[in-house]
Amino acid sequence: MPSWIEHQQALTDLARKQLFFVGGAPRSGTTWVQQILNAHPEVSCGGEGLFQKQLAEPLEAMMTRRSEALSAKNTGLFSHTGGFPLPVEEDVEFLVGTAILLSLRQQSAGKSCRAIGEKTPENVFFYPRLRQLFPKSKCIAIARDPRDVLTSAWHFFHQPVANEDESEAKFAFIRLALPSLDQGARATLDLAARHPADVMTITYESLRRTPEFVVANMFRFLSVSDASSIVADCVARTSFAALTGGREAGNEQKGSFFRKGIAGDWRSTLTPEMNQLVLRELAWMFPAFGWKP
Repeated sequence: MPSWIEHQQALTDLARKQLFFVGGAPRSGTTWVQQILNAHPEVSCGGEGLFQKQLAEPLEAMMTRRSEALSAKNTGLFSHTGGFPLPVEEDVEFLVGTAILLSLRQQSAGKSCRAIGEKTPENVFFYPRLRQLFPKSKCIAIARDPRDVLTSAWHFFHQPVANEDESEAKFAFIRLALPSLDQGARATLDLAARHPADVMTITYESLRRTPEFVVANMFRFLSVSDASSIVADCVARTSFAALTGGREAGNEQKGSFFRKGIAGDWRSTLTPEMNQLVLRELAWMFPAFGWKP
């Protein structure tokens, strides 16, 4: 087993590479972006590391409990000696950053990389903190017409129940999801406005329409080769057909993670009334991302 010093040196070397994080609403194409990036010979991109929910938040809770336990000892049993120093906020950040680097190191093992990243949808909310930990890191956020996001999510997540009114169930599903879609889109635009050099926003629709153009831009953004042969190879290896074992986009397979793979499919699932509900709540989003209502 490598020594602690050897581990720290390896993590320091990794931290000097181009770190990046991919995010966006669930069912908006984040996995597709992750697969494209990971196909590049100079890039490692895994998903999902769940750094916020499964690392940062538990470490914060653990350090709070430790602080409370030490404080109780200090003011009780050891009040005459002053006790033991309490953890400070920087301790949590150091542990979170170290845990993330350990995960990225394990993910990229065996691959010579210039850029190393991870995809979790919630990264659009977590990136400000990630940026504090890794100031030179970058973020790629993908956005998709919310009607298609809702359609994809409905088919993937909804579990029918006996005697269910499907229309009412869809309306309830949409109403529950709208606030999160609104918050995620606003967080994405805010990140891009605050960090224009380090946050790249793409859309599912543009990636479907001109994949080579968008993919080449992503590679340049991460400062890795955008040679046409590499771009073409990554696009081909992550096409809908390649990811589904030969099924063409538009050929639906219910229950599949990659169900249909097209833009504008919301019309097959949402009624005009459902469409109007989405437009009423999220009208601001369409011009911001270049979608047609």
